[in-house]
Amino acid sequence: IGLIHEGGFQKFSMRNLGARLGIAAKTIYNYFTDKDELYLALLSRGFLQLESQMRQAATEALQKEKAGETGQSSSAPLRELQAMAGAYVRFGLENPGYYNVLFSLDLPRFADYHGTKHESLAEKQNDDVLRVAHLAEDCISRLNISGTVNAILQQYRLMRLWSTLHGIVSLYNSRVTMEVGDFRPMIPGLVDDAVKQVLNSDP
Repeated sequence: IGLIHEGGFQKFSMRNLGARLGIAAKTIYNYFTDKDELYLALLSRGFLQLESQMRQAATEALQKEKAGETGQSSSAPLRELQAMAGAYVRFGLENPGYYNVLFSLDLPRFADYHGTKHESLAEKQNDDVLRVAHLAEDCISRLNISGTVNAILQQYRLMRLWSTLHGIVSLYNSRVTMEVGDFRPMIPGLVDDAVKQVLNSDP
């Protein structure tokens, strides 16, 4: 991931990876046929890690509320969504290189592998992306927000939340905001506000 983040996909090679790891490139070929297969496997791994952390955060939030540790009461879907949004942002802040490869950099994506020998692997990787999205979308659908609920509205609410969280991570990781001060202490509040906005958002 570090090599892809630093030099882009075109400059990434098994030889460069071998040099970084201190092993022969042919050793890597014992596990992956080419750099595309390795790259797609890394993407899947990253999205599965993110999904796992989001699920764990939601479970822990519900357990704390059940035990009366939070000092507040709210709907289970809302608590889950708040926890998962926080986990998403933490993943991005703690793994900036990986996050950029997963979400920010102009790199090969699912559609780029249509008609290639890696199409089925790319489909699997795309399914892993959708698992993350559906995790949040499921919570949003269970929030019982007043009004007519349809697929378009659910997607709108998901994308509004996702784009806000992505903006928080990207701004912090780019270090641009250092010019106006350290906003890291504000991040929990920004995340909570992003979740609350979902409750009152319509296209």
